[in-house]
Amino acid sequence: MLRDFIEFLEKHLDGSGITGLIRAAVGILTFGSVLSVVLGSTAIKASLVVATCLCLLGLLALSTARNRALRAQVDHDRHLLALRCDDLTGQIGPEWHIHHWHESLTVARNGDAIVSITVRATVTSEELRFLRLRLGSGWQQSEHVRRRVRVTTTGVEVDRPGSTQWHDTTYWRVDGRLEILAHCVSSPPRKGDEVRLHMEIVWPGKAAPLMRCAPDEFTVCFSRPLAHLTYRLALPAGTRLKHQPINLREDVDNYALSVFAPRKGRSIVELTAHDIPADRRVGMRLELA
Repeated sequence: MLRDFIEFLEKHLDGSGITGLIRAAVGILTFGSVLSVVLGSTAIKASLVVATCLCLLGLLALSTARNRALRAQVDHDRHLLALRCDDLTGQIGPEWHIHHWHESLTVARNGDAIVSITVRATVTSEELRFLRLRLGSGWQQSEHVRRRVRVTTTGVEVDRPGSTQWHDTTYWRVDGRLEILAHCVSSPPRKGDEVRLHMEIVWPGKAAPLMRCAPDEFTVCFSRPLAHLTYRLALPAGTRLKHQPINLREDVDNYALSVFAPRKGRSIVELTAHDIPADRRVGMRLELA
């Protein structure tokens, strides 16, 4: 009987959607109210109310199961897409060379952050069909938190006539990093073109360890040499910090790490560095003072 009821809910949901089931539930309640008035029996109304509640509970369970199945299918498809992009990169080599990276985080007191990234790069392949970035946080975030991360590619500019259109997809890797793929769907940039990418990410809990008084690291690493890096955090007003560079040597590397704590407004910590070698993880370690 339960199986027949679930199959009925599935067919009805496919045919009329959730609004149809809600209308049906309201109709049952209305019909029960009429019967209770005509027949003068509250038992009829009570039984119909119970039946309606069971119907709505079944609808909720069915909708939850369908959403889980849909998310699993989407995650599977995104994983396959990321694998195909890996294969393509392995065949043709890196498609672009990032030479300027500017990343800015506006952090709330609970650790939520709005991340703004601006990238300047040169196309090194015949055509740039997609851009790939991999980002992470300083802690292993739960699936619930990951689902709330929102990525928006606000613009991709190319130094040549003609317009390009881009759409982004995201995928969470096994190592906990977020992989962002921006796909060019028309007029891809060509070899030698300079590309400027602008991206904004709403990232709940990205800086949660820092705001909970634990040491937190903010780093980047590139497979090819990077000419210029700017990494900036805007923290809640009154925040005091202890800070130190990561893999940057005083009097050897060309970098500056500064903290600004005005009486009014947000506290700012900013790292700038130049001529960073390939495959060197650099950044800053921060902790509330």
